[in-house]
Amino acid sequence: MNIRELQSALEEFVFVGQARRLGVFDALDEKIDTAGGLSARMKFDRRATVALLDALVEMKYLKKRKEIYSITAETRRRLVARGGSGYEGDFWSFLLYLVNPWRTLPYVMKHGRPDRSSYAGFSMDDFIRGMDSPWKKRIAPEVVRLCLGLRKGAATVADIGGAPGTIAREFAGRGLATLIYDLKESNDVMRKELSRVKNISVMDGDATKSFPAGTFDIVFLGNLCHGQSPADNAKMFRMARECLSVGGMIAVFDNLKNENHRSATLALHMITQSPLGNVYTRVEYLGWLRDAGFRKLKVVKLSDPAWSVIVGYR
Repeated sequence: MNIRELQSALEEFVFVGQARRLGVFDALDEKIDTAGGLSARMKFDRRATVALLDALVEMKYLKKRKEIYSITAETRRRLVARGGSGYEGDFWSFLLYLVNPWRTLPYVMKHGRPDRSSYAGFSMDDFIRGMDSPWKKRIAPEVVRLCLGLRKGAATVADIGGAPGTIAREFAGRGLATLIYDLKESNDVMRKELSRVKNISVMDGDATKSFPAGTFDIVFLGNLCHGQSPADNAKMFRMARECLSVGGMIAVFDNLKNENHRSATLALHMITQSPLGNVYTRVEYLGWLRDAGFRKLKVVKLSDPAWSVIVGYR
């Protein structure tokens, strides 16, 4: 990407994201309007409103006809239609927050830990709902098909760290009794709506300290391990084995260092936010699984080049 393309991408990311936060797209979806009408409705400065709306037209997020502004169908799909398969508004808000920790890289390089002041503005709602993103929804059926193909006859699954519910919905839709186990503050975001889904139950807990009581055919750790330390990952794998049925399977969905797309960049992303998180290698994952007593270890690359699934059996 050349410098002008980089500038354009950054401008689009920030201005469109802020417009969404301000409610511009929702307001124009409810009622198409002139710049004057919208500024009056939303108590915006009129000159600033014209500048923002015209820029959003130029970036093809809005349409303008005879001074009337409206949103495009693609904007509605991506930034307004909450719950739709293409909706990414919450993830966009989470990305805007991420600029804060990314900017503290000089602090991290010196101290080896995140700058806690960069957590200001963090929204658990944006994070959890953002993780229920279009890319995750696209790959979830593939992940679940893979798991059920490798652990035939499975009837129960514990989705550890699964508060967004993307993978859990797929398991539950296949008829498996599915437990979502995550931190209370994470579960609180989607607890009500997920608790109404057939075959899903929600339990609060810290997976680095304990796993849910019971016996499961599959223990699924999705997009979780890169936020944890090596010691906590090893501990979680040991606890996973203890709550698996005989022949039960652990499935770890994550990015493998030096194998998956942008793994090194994800590692850089993690050190600005997680005190001990990192992106780990195939050798590290397989070592933790062997030490925990798992056998028949297997690594499967997914169609999305950013992710792999590592499995083992009790």
